[in-house]
Amino acid sequence: MANKETWKDSDKVEARDAASELPRGNRRYVTAFLCLCVSTICYAERTNMGIALPALVLDKKEQGEVLSAFFYGYMCTQILGGYFAARFGAKIVLLTGVVVWTLFDLSTVVVAKCLTCLLFTRAGMGVGEGILFPCMHQIASAWYPVQERSRLVTLVASGSDLGTISALIISPAIMAASGWQRIFVVFGAFSFVWVVAYVFRGASRPEDGPRITVEEQTFILRNRIANPSTTCQHRADLDWIHTLNWRFLLDWITQYVRQGLNLDLAKKGGFAAALPYMYGYIGTLLFGRLGDLLGTRGHRALHVRQVMNAFSFLGCAYFLVLLRFANSAPAAGAALCMTPSTGCAAMAGYWVNMIDVAPNHAAHIMGVSNTFGTIPGIIGNLVTGAILQATGSWDLVFAVAALVLVFGATFFHYCASDESIYTQPSYREGYNRSSATSNSFSGSLDCSLSLSSIPDEEESLLENRI
Repeated sequence: MANKETWKDSDKVEARDAASELPRGNRRYVTAFLCLCVSTICYAERTNMGIALPALVLDKKEQGEVLSAFFYGYMCTQILGGYFAARFGAKIVLLTGVVVWTLFDLSTVVVAKCLTCLLFTRAGMGVGEGILFPCMHQIASAWYPVQERSRLVTLVASGSDLGTISALIISPAIMAASGWQRIFVVFGAFSFVWVVAYVFRGASRPEDGPRITVEEQTFILRNRIANPSTTCQHRADLDWIHTLNWRFLLDWITQYVRQGLNLDLAKKGGFAAALPYMYGYIGTLLFGRLGDLLGTRGHRALHVRQVMNAFSFLGCAYFLVLLRFANSAPAAGAALCMTPSTGCAAMAGYWVNMIDVAPNHAAHIMGVSNTFGTIPGIIGNLVTGAILQATGSWDLVFAVAALVLVFGATFFHYCASDESIYTQPSYREGYNRSSATSNSFSGSLDCSLSLSSIPDEEESLLENRI
């Protein structure tokens, strides 16, 4: 009974705080916008390979190998990216990753005729992109107050849809006019423009933010750590289930539209393939705001995350099954559009929950989670390529993805918990200790402080700042 009363009281306090007037200042929104831009560029460059691949490799099995090679590098830097982002700040780690993946992406133009070199290049690109989401979560835990966390995190996550849309619409036109090589050059230039912008406008924490007002900084510091009694725990390896569905759509959607729906992307300008991601982009923004709205209405975070995940996973499975029974291109296209739209509800579910349960270690949690999530990117592409090579049918591919999603929805429902993962030191204390030992890798985080000490630590920081 005591725990239930605590939950109710904390929910009321959280709802009242969320309804309070937001401070003047927009630096957190500028930060979110910059993160949205790099996420968009990242996924545009990743999608470009699926568009250009038929011009490079004809065999389905080899196509699967090329797409899978990306994830060998991608999984190597997830945990390291989270560690370095927490230790040295997300800004320098993120900038390094963007430069690395852009250089490897540009090298595709040079090594395309050598399959072995192409595999190596794709793996190198994965090494650079592997740090993206750990850095995004580290920045989110530092910059986004709990009242706006769902909408800002999902806004940044929507860059995956926006980047895919951009690539599917723009790249086929570029490819038809100037050849596939020009695709990589154009988007590589976008990457370097973003690097310059982030060098001058980006910051790892609001404490280091350029031109941030004291009022906004105070608001962020007081509200970036949620009440521990309302946070909920998820299993980090849940990410692989969502990734299996997402990677299947991202890597194979262009070929399904071309072969399964008999639509020529070059003639349609890529719009047919981009349409599902347009729905996904809209869904991401809507579900992000819905998650925050439910929180301000006093609903427990556990229930919000569970509902979002169930709707996401089961909705995706349902619409994938509908593809099996679609007897026309419009019907199949409609089902395909609804799949990413419902799937994006997970961004307001387990995705943002990683910051809920451990805001001081969000980069580490994301690194571990996305490492597990990389496995289906490797296996899924290989299996999909093998199935298509052997049967030429998409039915089995969609059926397997749907079954895994049903399992994921059930898994999260029964394994989610209200208990925090571990006690956490204050955000500033952990970062300062990391900065003080930046010349050595031998240090470890001291987790001896209780969650209950966080408000006092943050209050002391604010007083010193003001």
